[in-house]
Amino acid sequence: MNPNLVDHTFYVVWAITVCVLALIFGVLHLIAVISAMRKEYRPSQIVMLVCSIISLLSVPACLFGWPWNLDSLLMAVGGGGVCGAAFYNGRSAAEKAGDKSLFHLSHHIIRFVFVLILVFNFIRV
Repeated sequence: MNPNLVDHTFYVVWAITVCVLALIFGVLHLIAVISAMRKEYRPSQIVMLVCSIISLLSVPACLFGWPWNLDSLLMAVGGGGVCGAAFYNGRSAAEKAGDKSLFHLSHHIIRFVFVLILVFNFIRV
């Protein structure tokens, strides 16, 4: 078997996997923010909405090979904005309810680490 074909196949599968994970991240956060906006409007939700759309733009940037590592930049900006807005929403909701146990820091750390993994994979792809 041709080693170049194996390398190319691995690269394609890796790129598709990273794009699918980024797509899942963006769509899930888009659904979450739209659902939250239907219940109660907060200005930070607009940030989350825009940033989830920006993170979704990293997928076509990767698939179509847009220049300047734009895919990783879009994921960093979009994912970072989603993380910041989600952190703020979670903290303010816990303060509003008067129950600090409603704020789960580990959830926000896991989201941030996942965004970092996606950004670094977009840089490598």
